[in-house]
Amino acid sequence: MKVRITAGVACIALAISALPAAAQPAKVAAPTPSVISQVATPFAFSGLTLSDAEKAALANSPDITAANAVVNQNSAALAAVHSALGPQLVGGYVTSPQNGPNGGTILSRITSVGVQTTIGDIAAYSPLVAAAVANLRNAESSRQGVMRTERMKLVGLYYDALKARAVRDARESALATANEQLRAAQIRFNAGDAPKLDVVRANVAVAKTTADAELARVADTNATEALRIETGAPATAFTATTSAAAPTMLEIDPATAVTRAHLLRPELAAAQHVTDAAQASARAARRATLPALTVGAGYASGIDGGVHVAAPTVNVTLNYPLSGAARARVSQADAIVAEDQAKAASTARAIDVEVGATARNLVATRRATAATTEARRQAEAQLAATQLGYRNGASSSLELSSARDVYTQAVVDELSAFYEEARASAILSLEVGQ
Repeated sequence: MKVRITAGVACIALAISALPAAAQPAKVAAPTPSVISQVATPFAFSGLTLSDAEKAALANSPDITAANAVVNQNSAALAAVHSALGPQLVGGYVTSPQNGPNGGTILSRITSVGVQTTIGDIAAYSPLVAAAVANLRNAESSRQGVMRTERMKLVGLYYDALKARAVRDARESALATANEQLRAAQIRFNAGDAPKLDVVRANVAVAKTTADAELARVADTNATEALRIETGAPATAFTATTSAAAPTMLEIDPATAVTRAHLLRPELAAAQHVTDAAQASARAARRATLPALTVGAGYASGIDGGVHVAAPTVNVTLNYPLSGAARARVSQADAIVAEDQAKAASTARAIDVEVGATARNLVATRRATAATTEARRQAEAQLAATQLGYRNGASSSLELSSARDVYTQAVVDELSAFYEEARASAILSLEVGQ
């Protein structure tokens, strides 16, 4: 849908060109302005809604692919930790020479099988599993955060593209009006109803609106291309816009928004999971300071001293480290816990600032939208009055050109405010986890 600012007072093309020469009046006047028009604001592309764009962006994002890989890595690590607990099956075969009868030599052959476990592994199993679970939960929460970031990015790109398209249409409409005014000025000059200066001013207006339209076109192309790359959608999806229903604007005060964000934001959950993993690792490090006790049991059978032997076996080994490495690792783990707790607190504070500011920005953009709408209406009324005065000879072409510029800029400002409000509302929804 094109945003036509030529509706109503902005349409100043003269109808005289459609009249036969004999019917042309001696004095050409601009038409009487109509009622104040409503600026159209499309809220969707015809080939790609905001919801579909979000789905496409999530499926097309390499950041989310990387986040999925991290989740898979941590899932495999948890499976490895689960399988680490349990006794080990051990076996051995020993052949050694022995002194035999009559000064001879005989071979001793012993075959043994059994199971063995280290008590320290059992003690460390629980915190290691807890750490692996926390790491997996952190990866999952981080993936949710990446998805939220991608959605926020997409919302910005989508509304930027819509705004650029609407502004382009407004600038092109203003250019069409300027060209119509130029033709009207030339007709009035030829009819002796206007000075040459009016034609010069109309040419200046055409040059200015041409430059504005060119910049608006390239801005539209850039914004649409950024959205196309992000979603992977075909270019045909962005050919036209449609006047879909305006998005539901979120109504929430900053304090409530912050409270809700603390309950729902994945960054806070991820930070807590990181802290949980660090605390579990610290518990494992403390248990690693205990002496390593290894217990094995089995059965041995073979020839010893030329006599067949067969009996159960038990092996107990105790290793007590004399270095302070284990205690140093505990101190290191405790320091990591303190660091992660501080990072979690920092994340919470950053969210407080960010969400509170976003909620206040939404209120401000809502007020700005109302203000720009009123400004556009006043500018349109001013243009109507100036145009009427120009028709009756009370206003100059310079005043008319200035009023038209003010009105065009007011339309652009109103369009920008519409989309800024819609984006601010969508961003706040994502900030609070919706």
